[in-house]
Amino acid sequence: MSKPPIDEEYAFDPMDPSQSKDFERLARIRRERPVCRPAEGLVISTRYDATKAAFLDAKRFSSLGDMRAPGVVVPEFERFLGEVDAPLHPRIRRILIKGFTRSRARVPEDWTRAEIRRRLDGLVERGRGDLMSELAILIPGAVSAHELGIPDALHDSVMSWCNELLHSTWPSTGKTERGEGIAGGFPELSECIDGLIRERESAGPDAHDDLLSLMVHSRNEDGWSIGAHHARTLVVNILAGSLSASFMLGNLFYRLLTDPGFGAALREDAAKIPKAVEETLRFEPPVVFMMRTATEDTEIGGVPVYRGEHVMLSIGAANRDEDVYPDGESFRLDRESPAEHLTFGYGPHLCLGNHLTRMIGRVAIEALMALQTSQPVELAPGFQWTCVPHLLEYGPDELPVVLGR
Repeated sequence: MSKPPIDEEYAFDPMDPSQSKDFERLARIRRERPVCRPAEGLVISTRYDATKAAFLDAKRFSSLGDMRAPGVVVPEFERFLGEVDAPLHPRIRRILIKGFTRSRARVPEDWTRAEIRRRLDGLVERGRGDLMSELAILIPGAVSAHELGIPDALHDSVMSWCNELLHSTWPSTGKTERGEGIAGGFPELSECIDGLIRERESAGPDAHDDLLSLMVHSRNEDGWSIGAHHARTLVVNILAGSLSASFMLGNLFYRLLTDPGFGAALREDAAKIPKAVEETLRFEPPVVFMMRTATEDTEIGGVPVYRGEHVMLSIGAANRDEDVYPDGESFRLDRESPAEHLTFGYGPHLCLGNHLTRMIGRVAIEALMALQTSQPVELAPGFQWTCVPHLLEYGPDELPVVLGR
């Protein structure tokens, strides 16, 4: 069979962040050619219903190898949850989901509030700082580390190692110049996590009540458990995955600092704060697309997709589909019972940390608003918004602020 032709009128380089995060380009594709081939071997889906259906169909649209370069295959125990298919994926998920319930996400709320307040106090003392590097980048990872049972004193080190891992060659190749796998490429991170796992193993039933203990000691109905090596990978997965929530915070903070009407609406009615978090997640998803691979000849939105082709599920476009969200290209706090956005994915691979992310967004915006009542918080003179240069993520690269002027 000859290769399907590229739709030249809608062609773009999906590996170029300036193109894959171009909302105007995505809106045009959604209006005119909702499912098309912008590059060789790649199909993009931009409508809500078709994209949601593809997320649901994990059998025909596989996550396997999602984050790896073509041809790279890593051992099963070195794979993040989002790049694992059945039967392993549901086995792991049945264990982890016990630690990611809606009620469990409320448990660390007081700790989160105190941690945000502590970091904001540092900005106040200096009179200036960067809300991204000093708050938004650190808080989601710290909350995840806290829930895993990692001692507070290790949070910054662990997240620094994870940030280094995410921006290395490991995600695409499974190795770095230092060595193979997480242990070879990042021995300090591996040694730290392995030590915590050994502590949980030694403690037995008396181990701490945390996510890491859940991974070490839980058994499924058939007696299956997560091995220590894969537990290490999943800890890195949970910590690294929290970084996308950082850009949700960045988008919320930027709107609060630049749109007086937004802050006024939230102060007038605090019940709108959760709505603000949801609308931010919809309108400015911190992860703008996810990739899948077709396991058989199939279709999306009536367009043929052939076995082996890559499928770009455009969350950024689907979340603004006017057929689902009236005036979808606008940020609005007055949406009544909107459809569930696709920012956390959908179906079997729905992000486990979605409740925790929502809690962090709500608590963080409350804390910054509280600070604003005591003193001005303004973007530094000459600031220009620049998108974070990562391929998938959307949000400000930095938010330098001055306080008390």
